[in-house]
Amino acid sequence: MIHKREPNARWVNQYNEEILRAWNANMDIQFVLDPYACAKYLMSYTTKPEREMSLLLEATHKECREGNMTVREEMKKLTGTFFNHRQVSVQEAIYRATKMPLTYSSRGFVFIPAHSNSCKFLKPHNILKEMDPDDQNIYMSNLADKYFDRPNDPEFDICMADFASEYEIVSINKNVKNPKTPIKRLQTLNFAVKKRVNRNAIIRYPYFNRETDKENYFENLLCLYLPIRSRDDLKKPYELFYQTGEIFDNRQQCNVKVKDVVHENRRKFETNIKETGEAESLFNQLSLTLKDNDWAEIVANKQSNNIWSTE
Repeated sequence: MIHKREPNARWVNQYNEEILRAWNANMDIQFVLDPYACAKYLMSYTTKPEREMSLLLEATHKECREGNMTVREEMKKLTGTFFNHRQVSVQEAIYRATKMPLTYSSRGFVFIPAHSNSCKFLKPHNILKEMDPDDQNIYMSNLADKYFDRPNDPEFDICMADFASEYEIVSINKNVKNPKTPIKRLQTLNFAVKKRVNRNAIIRYPYFNRETDKENYFENLLCLYLPIRSRDDLKKPYELFYQTGEIFDNRQQCNVKVKDVVHENRRKFETNIKETGEAESLFNQLSLTLKDNDWAEIVANKQSNNIWSTE
């Protein structure tokens, strides 16, 4: 990706020749070895104008506590402080004043909580108050729950990734006039599904490291790309089930290998499975064995205690 640098090029930004020709502008790219550092770096940019806001909100919060306000009154005052003191760029102000869209995408995207330990939202407070205190059904249904509750039609003998990408969830209370595709109700939940008219949605899903978190990785992989009706259809250990397991295919009316089914469905969403898998494995190996002096050969403006900077 990045050329090995010479000491006399230490003040030249990191660049990639192919990207530089396409971008035709300044660049300064680096390898990212720490996901937390990457997220922190991105958030520092997206929240740059809001740094002073925390001090204002803290002062408002303290003022509310000293004034013995109710929670509702305090929240109202904090909201007013946020909206009245928030800094925006000139570009954002123009966009908002002219009601221009801040974002545009030719396709929608959907997050798939495929893993069994995915987070869920609590039901609204007014519903929880009316429920039995011993009732454990306190969470709202997510996309995975709706997938497992899908109709029994042969049309829905598909994996969770296909279900999320090709179908959209609609409320049974919503009156859809002249739908372009049939609307089919789920078995028990108060929702229905209908096939997307335009392009399929782009899927997002949790990430697990194959090298260091194998069971969660393979559970997530199987839930995404293996057509199942319940999580109980998956057998532990998940890696062994992926490698040697078989399931009955209703369409072919025969047993098929789990690995083949997962691979076939995965190819539709990840076109370069082999290449990305090899790159990820190599990255994981290098990140475990990489030493500071090795990194110094890539990063140009390393501290003075590196090998070549002392020459």
